[in-house]
Amino acid sequence: MALHHPRIRPYGVYPPEKEMGEQLLAREVIHFAFYMPHDHPDLAAGVSHAFDCYMNAVGEGPDTINACAIGSSGYGPLSDERRTRIPQLLLPDRPFRYAEDCADPYRLREMEKSGNETWIHLGNEHDRLAGFKFTYSARIPSRDRSPSEYDVSYLEGTLSTEYLEEHGPTAVRELMLDLASGLHFASGHAGLSFDSLVGDMFFTPRIRTELLRHPGISLNHGSIPDWMGTQVDGVHWLNFLGPPVLQELGGVSALRSRLHSPETTVQAIDETRALVTLGTWPEAGDLSRGDTLPAYHEFGRALEPWLDSPSLAPVSASTDSPRKKP
Repeated sequence: MALHHPRIRPYGVYPPEKEMGEQLLAREVIHFAFYMPHDHPDLAAGVSHAFDCYMNAVGEGPDTINACAIGSSGYGPLSDERRTRIPQLLLPDRPFRYAEDCADPYRLREMEKSGNETWIHLGNEHDRLAGFKFTYSARIPSRDRSPSEYDVSYLEGTLSTEYLEEHGPTAVRELMLDLASGLHFASGHAGLSFDSLVGDMFFTPRIRTELLRHPGISLNHGSIPDWMGTQVDGVHWLNFLGPPVLQELGGVSALRSRLHSPETTVQAIDETRALVTLGTWPEAGDLSRGDTLPAYHEFGRALEPWLDSPSLAPVSASTDSPRKKP
């Protein structure tokens, strides 16, 4: 079966585990992220739905999801206790609405230390590069802080490219739409990216060369930008736009009129949110062959005032949490 994307999987010695000899250091994945400038009680229902969508799609097992970390707890097997705990944490109810009302000093210190109110990470305990991860981080709610233009809650994760090839791009796109359906996002995306054992692995000569050659593969920086606010994190295969960017672009009809590439579709999700899809499959591009992804550049020009990066090339966040790496 012909692949619709380059397979980039460098092997080498990972210094913290040098006794294991050569192993896979990085691989291409489908990475998705949603930035939500809201507190957990306002996000709970949508995040719970997204969690169920993801787990129903990828399943639990030795090749997909079999481990998790919750808050400051260690990374370990997805036990019955943790399976029960996760849905409880995704309920909107909390013993306090704002951090100033938290009567538990340990809980308050944990939030201040971690930088989030709730943090859940799902992954694969035995193969960190299996291609399946899911993370939710809720920002710390504060009575004394107006909804910040920068501080956001976020939901992000990965699908292996094998999953994309097996199920096809339409199924992945529908999964992302279903996952996003209940999320109060300012922006979000899904597209080709890298996952690695360590963030600075992306700065090896091999990865730098591949990133420069393939502008459609996003560069992970080793952290999710939870300060993203209402900016847009680059240009990708699937681009989710919510308030205020979509409204400032003039809405779905105005945005659609500005995008002329036959590969581009603009779909309204509801009156305040839309999905812009750049092609049937996620494209890596190949500058060595003159494939510069014109549809991506056209959309990038429309988004330029709101892009976090001045480059029109896709740049996204990491598939790992900045605070707790399993």
